[in-house]
Amino acid sequence: MPEGTKRIIQLIPIALATGGLIGACSNVPEENFTTVTLNGNVRMIAGPVPAGKFHFRLYNLEALEGELRHPLEEIEDFESETPEFSHTFEYPLHKGEGLAVHVWLDTDGDGFFCTPEKRIDPSGLSWIGETPSGEVVISIMLSDNCRAANWFYPPTT
Repeated sequence: MPEGTKRIIQLIPIALATGGLIGACSNVPEENFTTVTLNGNVRMIAGPVPAGKFHFRLYNLEALEGELRHPLEEIEDFESETPEFSHTFEYPLHKGEGLAVHVWLDTDGDGFFCTPEKRIDPSGLSWIGETPSGEVVISIMLSDNCRAANWFYPPTT
């Protein structure tokens, strides 16, 4: 038997094992989306909402399953010039469940969510545990300056 043929025969079990391993690890769920329209408002704990641009980030509240399960898988961002907002997006059903909405208000107009020198941008998070569909109405309270979504969720006990 020629040397090249022997080499190929020796590599066949390795190729089959590698292919099986890749197939077992690539069990990715099929992408599945639903259109959601998010309507709501942003409020302050006390007093009127200051002027500025509102920056929103949408998340799956809980993502994946089993040992890989984790909170706050990012979906997308959007902005609003007013505290009342409406935004339509494609919710990824295959990535998790629930919906979290983080917002921060750019009160100093610098376009950045807080800096070491300026820590005055109020932020807040609101969430729903069920998977959204159709129209969802949510109200978000700006309660803390310079807090990312993971500061608010999961809540500490």
